[in-house]
Amino acid sequence: MVGRKRTIERRKNKRYKAIDGAYAAISPNSKKLGQIVDISMGGLAFKYILTNGKGNNAVMPEEAMFLCSMGYYVGDLPFETVADYEVEDEPSFSAMDVRMRHIKFMDLSFKQLFDLDYYIRNNVSDQVGELPNYYQKR
Repeated sequence: MVGRKRTIERRKNKRYKAIDGAYAAISPNSKKLGQIVDISMGGLAFKYILTNGKGNNAVMPEEAMFLCSMGYYVGDLPFETVADYEVEDEPSFSAMDVRMRHIKFMDLSFKQLFDLDYYIRNNVSDQVGELPNYYQKR
């Protein structure tokens, strides 16, 4: 394929599509809450709407991730942001900026790992497809 970058799948964990109603939030005061797109034991991706708080432009600390859906909650998961970018191919009916954030979980305790595993088992629809062979590591 011409003009297409070759990528190598570097994830250690299988990714799964999240069900509708599965949400992620970063440290309650950061105002970053959105729908989970995909999730694994190693991290997740979620879409959120960028809000520009009027009057207070202070950067809020982003210390932990919280996951929730109907009947399920996992809180206080330490993380590191891998990527955060504007989603431009989404149809937009307003002037709000839709962004995508990819995070990886860091230094989870045994209880956090157990809770995350339980959350994933009950809040995913199916595995995200594998990369085509020509993208696999050679």
